[in-house]
Amino acid sequence: MERLDIFSDLQDKVILITGGYGYLGKGMTNILSEYGARVYVLGRSVTKFESNFKNKSNIFFQETDISNKESIKNSFNIINEKEHKIDVLINNAYFGSHNSPEKMTEDQWRIGMDGGVNQFFDCIKASIPHLKEVDNGKIINISSMYGVVVPDLNIYEGREEFLNPPNYGTSKAAIIHLTKYYAMYLAKYGINVNAISPGPFPSEDVQKDQVFVERLKNKTKLKRIGKPEDLQGLIVLLCSSASSYITGQNITVDGGWTI
Repeated sequence: MERLDIFSDLQDKVILITGGYGYLGKGMTNILSEYGARVYVLGRSVTKFESNFKNKSNIFFQETDISNKESIKNSFNIINEKEHKIDVLINNAYFGSHNSPEKMTEDQWRIGMDGGVNQFFDCIKASIPHLKEVDNGKIINISSMYGVVVPDLNIYEGREEFLNPPNYGTSKAAIIHLTKYYAMYLAKYGINVNAISPGPFPSEDVQKDQVFVERLKNKTKLKRIGKPEDLQGLIVLLCSSASSYITGQNITVDGGWTI
């Protein structure tokens, strides 16, 4: 009996992912390429791209400044002209400005909102004309569990440098609503829009602090931190036609933290 592969339609899909060479982005990019998708990583550093993806014939770099809407629009047009379609947009990149809740300036707040949610809007807007031209286009927005709940200050005692600034969670909450709004609006074009909210997925640098990592583990029901591969199954599902009846959802991947 032949194995039924419900994700076979990922073969040759054109998928754009912002920040696709980052800690979590790299895992998403790799798994989608393994399923045969043609994945375009949108970012500013070709050096980082080349250091992460070697001998990958179906992963490509497109230089893009996600803080600049004209750069975003231009990148989408270049890729569409080359591939003659865009099937999926994954909004994954983030940039911000860190400071304590009391010391954060107005300019720092706005930078965080630009990098946390405004550039998602710019990418969504640039993608719509292209996604309308394909069958069952997809938009996937990477939010955070801190768009659902606020940080527990006890975890950050003595580790204040790891505390997410107030504009981070606020922008991530906005992404969840933005997802639902565009899922409503784009449904008439057969476009699915969903969000993924990762929980404790500390970077490799943060993982060097074992005391802090233990605090994170103890907040989850599964008693461990997330690994990049923990997001791979979900990203494959949401990029494929197997999720064609899923839209407007925020799926939290947090080891049970928020329950």
